[in-house]
Amino acid sequence: MDRRSLLAGAAASLATPAASWSAVAQQEPTHEGLTFESNGKPIRAIHYRPAGEGRRAAIVMMHGSGARIANRGPWHELALRFAGDGYQVLTPLFTDAYPDDGIRPERMMEAWRDVGEDAIDWFIDRGVDRRRTAMFGYSLGSYVAVDGALGNSRAAAAVGLAGGVDVYTPRPPRRRVPVLIIRAENDTHVLPRNTAAWAAFLREHDINTRVEVIEGAGHLFRPPEWAEIFSRASTFYAGNIGRLDQDN
Repeated sequence: MDRRSLLAGAAASLATPAASWSAVAQQEPTHEGLTFESNGKPIRAIHYRPAGEGRRAAIVMMHGSGARIANRGPWHELALRFAGDGYQVLTPLFTDAYPDDGIRPERMMEAWRDVGEDAIDWFIDRGVDRRRTAMFGYSLGSYVAVDGALGNSRAAAAVGLAGGVDVYTPRPPRRRVPVLIIRAENDTHVLPRNTAAWAAFLREHDINTRVEVIEGAGHLFRPPEWAEIFSRASTFYAGNIGRLDQDN
């Protein structure tokens, strides 16, 4: 499979979720391109904002292998959905920190995890409570997001989509935050048994880990499957970083 086609197979829009978190979520979110620094390197990103105050929470989304960030396509649409649900979102192009050569030595993976850590700090520096920050990652990005959140990041939760131990060997966690792993039932790129091994590793290290399955899906998700991914992830975030009573 061509690595650079991992996100290209899905359509540019997602189905509307069954319910929104409030009437404000019916207004259109906004987005703009920006750069921030990670280890002295400029990292390109798109920043998405909810209408109004939203949930006062933020999500950093780490893309899959070979992907590019753009204001179109399923990754953009998923970020818009999260913003419509009340979250600020940042989608960094983490390969700006270290180009992917497919071999992926530890220094490369660490540079990518640092991008996620610095993106979380970018939100915290702008007033988002660290308890209201989270990671999201797809395929290669699932490892970068979850392993980073359990490392030096200040993120309070993480979602890993279509990832497993064949992406990279996980490190013993330094931190313990809740993790949702979403896998595709018919994934032939990241095999279900390798996702199961990842979840077992996390549980063995006392990480609160839940696994959910997108039935009938392969590694390249179709529009209804992206909608289901949003629904599952947003439910998880709403019970962790996005609770409206969290400050009480």
